[in-house]
Amino acid sequence: MKICILTPRFPLPECGGDLLRINYIARYLKSQGHQLVLVSYVEETPDIEAAEELYDKVYTVKRSKIATLFYSILYILTGRPIQCGYYYSSAFNKLFQRVVKTESPDLYVSHLLRMVPFLENAKLQEKSIVEMTDALSKTYALANGAKGNTLLRFIYQIEKHLIAKYENFVIKRYPKVVLVSQSDIDFLSSKLNGKHIESLEFHANGVEYLSEISNNIDTKKICFIGHMQSLQNQDAAIHFVNDIFPLILAKKPDMKFYIVGAHPPKSILKLDNGKNIFVTGFVDDLNKFVADSCIAVAPVQIAAGIQNKVLVAMANAIPVVLTPLIAKAIPELHDEENCFIRDDNQSFADACISLLENADLRSKMRTQGRLTVIEHYSWQSKLEGYERLTR
Repeated sequence: MKICILTPRFPLPECGGDLLRINYIARYLKSQGHQLVLVSYVEETPDIEAAEELYDKVYTVKRSKIATLFYSILYILTGRPIQCGYYYSSAFNKLFQRVVKTESPDLYVSHLLRMVPFLENAKLQEKSIVEMTDALSKTYALANGAKGNTLLRFIYQIEKHLIAKYENFVIKRYPKVVLVSQSDIDFLSSKLNGKHIESLEFHANGVEYLSEISNNIDTKKICFIGHMQSLQNQDAAIHFVNDIFPLILAKKPDMKFYIVGAHPPKSILKLDNGKNIFVTGFVDDLNKFVADSCIAVAPVQIAAGIQNKVLVAMANAIPVVLTPLIAKAIPELHDEENCFIRDDNQSFADACISLLENADLRSKMRTQGRLTVIEHYSWQSKLEGYERLTR
């Protein structure tokens, strides 16, 4: 089968969980013998050669700032999500129409809701999978009072109503809409009163775990992993620095906190004090950079879906302290068995301190956390049957 994948961002380098996921979906489809056609926006000079190692054919269009502004305004004025307008352009639409005609794909995959308008224009609903990934309306609804980029917070407040309406529209029209957590499926189902939900399907994220893990642990290193353009990651990092890390430093003054992730905005960059808080930006080898961490923290207060940051840390045998909000998306997580699940600032800090002071506890969490992802979160098992339409 020939499958066409539409992406709003060029999928290499893999500098965020969304790009990691779409590439693993592509790897899974490739392993099943399918031919892949990529149609993607680019903003800088893309590594086409690297992409062609995975995708059989690669078509690209450069993002236009003028089109971005024009269609963002047009979409909000017509009651459609800003992000769909932000990623719309006549140039991409023309290219996609040409690909539809010349390549004649059997199936189409829209990476995130923002690429759906191109499928709508081509009337390809019955041959398309919408990789929704997360219930964005759930994330945006939680964003009141979030810390981070001010403009992004403002956009979230406008977007939450538009995206909720569009999610319902897509669920009603497309034969397969994929989400990465059952809690998000339940959330969207409740909004639809149980109607039109037969298209919702659950394919969780997986993780690539290394055959060997590092035993060279830096007992002074705490890490946070996340693509820093997202408001939820900005909020979590700022929350940890302001409200939790000082409680840890009061007992462990030599600890160091690393914020690891691409595209940190000014609000995150200014956290770097060169002493005990470091903002790395994009790192070439994420696993290698975080492997010696003593603890990974995920104090996320705004989220939907399953968090790659948790799976990556556990795959590297790094003990994780996380909030109940994101723990719900990974049902195999059990407090004080393979992780620590904590909600308030003091108990979150206390869990970190317990791990820092107790080598046996760290060893248990390292072993149990890694075993959890090995047993339950291989990409191959989570994506099985992805390409099958349900109606």
